[in-house]
Amino acid sequence: MGKRMLCLLVALGIGVVGGGEALASNISGTVTDVNGEGIKGAIVLVEDQDVQGKTGSNGSFTLKNVEPGNVFLYISAPSEKYLDNETRKSLQLKADSDLKNIQITLSGRPGMKAEYVGIKVCAECHAEDWPGIFKAFDGSPDASVHSRFVNEGTDRMIYPEMWPRPGDVFIPRDPKGNLLMVQDPLDGEGLVNVVLCTEDGKNGRQYLFKFYPEQSGDPLQEKDLDSSRKTRGAVWIPVGATIGGQGNWGEGYVDPAHEIADKYHQFGEGKQRWLARVQDVPYLKKWMEDNGVPVEKAKQDYVAYMPVYLMQDGTPVGSDALAEGDVGTPKFWQKGPTHWCPPTNTLSRGCAGCHATGVKIKKKDVLDDPKHPHKQVVTHFDYIDLNTTCERCHGPGSEHADSEDKAKIIMPQYLTVKAGNELCGQCHGSHSGKSERPMGVHKYPFDQANVGSLGNGYFVPGVYDLDDFYFNNDKPSVNNKWKEGTYNTWPDQIHARAHSMMLSEVRRSVHNHNSTEKLTCTACHDAHTLDGGPASLVVDGYDFKNAAYWNNTLCLACHAGSGPFAEVGTADVAVLQVDADRVVTRDGKAVSVDPDEGIMAKSRVAKAVAKHMQVGAGMGGALYTPEDMEMPVGSCVSCHMAKIGKLFDLNDDAQYHLARDSKGMIAVAEGNVGNHIMDIVWPGQSSVLKKSDPAQGNDYDIMPNSCSRCHAFARMSGDLD
Repeated sequence: MGKRMLCLLVALGIGVVGGGEALASNISGTVTDVNGEGIKGAIVLVEDQDVQGKTGSNGSFTLKNVEPGNVFLYISAPSEKYLDNETRKSLQLKADSDLKNIQITLSGRPGMKAEYVGIKVCAECHAEDWPGIFKAFDGSPDASVHSRFVNEGTDRMIYPEMWPRPGDVFIPRDPKGNLLMVQDPLDGEGLVNVVLCTEDGKNGRQYLFKFYPEQSGDPLQEKDLDSSRKTRGAVWIPVGATIGGQGNWGEGYVDPAHEIADKYHQFGEGKQRWLARVQDVPYLKKWMEDNGVPVEKAKQDYVAYMPVYLMQDGTPVGSDALAEGDVGTPKFWQKGPTHWCPPTNTLSRGCAGCHATGVKIKKKDVLDDPKHPHKQVVTHFDYIDLNTTCERCHGPGSEHADSEDKAKIIMPQYLTVKAGNELCGQCHGSHSGKSERPMGVHKYPFDQANVGSLGNGYFVPGVYDLDDFYFNNDKPSVNNKWKEGTYNTWPDQIHARAHSMMLSEVRRSVHNHNSTEKLTCTACHDAHTLDGGPASLVVDGYDFKNAAYWNNTLCLACHAGSGPFAEVGTADVAVLQVDADRVVTRDGKAVSVDPDEGIMAKSRVAKAVAKHMQVGAGMGGALYTPEDMEMPVGSCVSCHMAKIGKLFDLNDDAQYHLARDSKGMIAVAEGNVGNHIMDIVWPGQSSVLKKSDPAQGNDYDIMPNSCSRCHAFARMSGDLD
């Protein structure tokens, strides 16, 4: 048969048989809204094929002459009432066959004039149906990290015992050991000494920064610094709120010794910064009054960080891997000491886009003073909820609340993979980045063009494209400069060096580019709780509730039955879930495990994992202990999600986890942020970063790798100690 005749027959929808040529295959189904009503006029496309169709009046569609194989469909919404969707799992289409009854749902969305209403309004209808979700946002120790990241007051301070007792002081120093000098909060000019103090009063303990007056003569010495209120001209600023730091211990802020069992393995400890009310900083108060910027706003505004914060994670105090002069963690550390209190360093301008919901701001440029021009100073600050609540992911809810129509709100499970990942990536996808419009102003995604429309200038998932909100979104920056791009990477321009880079990593992951399934963040995470794993993971009839990940349950639930784990069954993985004291059901009934069957199942898993380690990394002789977080050999995440990123703000060796290399030198063993590309990072990739002259290098120059946590040979010292 000639090529032209073959093309003609295919174009006419006629199957061709013989000669080894592919046979015609068809796909049919229905596109509905979230209420189950068929949607007319939606365009259904076959990915990477020139095949498409349009839904009829009842939402039905038929796609003819689809090339067989793993097929993904993309559905373009017919109007602004709906959002696009796609099939996340591939459709297995055989030659000369029909796939029927494919059901695809399009999420509705709020109209462009919808407003935020707040979590209390959401709870009025939904708390009874989903009590677990709203308990996760009630502020309790087990509440979602999204709902308790920023806390007004000081009741969530971590390591409070590290602060001095009343009458004593803590004297912060810079990395060279000198007394820390910081921006003067009295007039914003010059540098002054600072100490940390506490005072007890009728309202409990206050945590205070005492700033000394600027010195005209000899600089102050340590003996001159105290907590006395008698110091003439000193400025006292209390901690007004905290941000971050509660870490993986549900009661970490009252359990510094970690006597409570570690329940939330993946929510590692990071840092806590302290915020000051803007009216408590004399320089800011006067500057705002002089320049027509209201000090009192609809909601309390804060200085985004004080010049000292508390770093939790890194090489612990007392470790023999600390070089002389290094200070181990937890420790007080510096943050922007020379520029901590300009009018632009506020919660409203730099943080609220990710750490509040339903934000409204107004701004103006104050450029009259050529010495201190300030762009986009916030003049009005209001929000519905402090922290991240329902509407940051589901969109403004006024129309939904008024009508109770499910099609008036965003349902993330029906978004495209891109939109679903951008939902999380609006906050978990940029370390170096800043806003596109106004360019370089906001740390969070913001688009001035949308002020007055849906979201009030803030990102709404599925409705907007994140590229319009960040300047050079997803482009790598080796130098941590926002103009280069949002993605702060190691010199390979592939792996993230900083925290909050998960979206850019996932986009570079095989999970985002494979022939059978496109994964979103929620495939592995439940945003509503701290309990880890998706709320429900259904595989082969088994439903894994908050699938455990540290013992391979989460990974093997998907990977069992294929590749190196072809001999492992889903029933075997269910045994791992039960072993982790987590629930797995089949046909609605909890799975129980016979002891002998459990041994056989774990034996099959151990054999497959050991063989995989031997083939992939020559590790077949290693003891298989994925359930032991102290010796995690055989745990998928140990190698595929090695902690190669960092949480800190300044280059400081001790804020990595240091250990000795094979020569006895101090080196980086691991960071504190897991690799979401999920590839193996080999020691050779680390070694190329070592400077030829170690006198010019630092340990923090060297990227950790998948082996360096456990093996001295895989660590590289970057300097002379």
